[in-house]
Amino acid sequence: MISKVKELSLRELKAFIDEVVDLRLEERLGDPDVGLDIKPEVIKAIRKSRRNKVTISAEEVAKRLGLNW
Repeated sequence: MISKVKELSLRELKAFIDEVVDLRLEERLGDPDVGLDIKPEVIKAIRKSRRNKVTISAEEVAKRLGLNW
């Protein structure tokens, strides 16, 4: 196990920071959807979508939306 920040690669450091930020946000904000029910029509739409074998990569979605990915 790496015990010093200076021993981390840039990729490892970024992953570590991402994880810490996610954990802190979850601690502070919690999940606003906890306890809410999912409407039957949303469940139906999700199931229908999952049957569709056509997928689009995140990069393609970003491109279509004009986002820099």
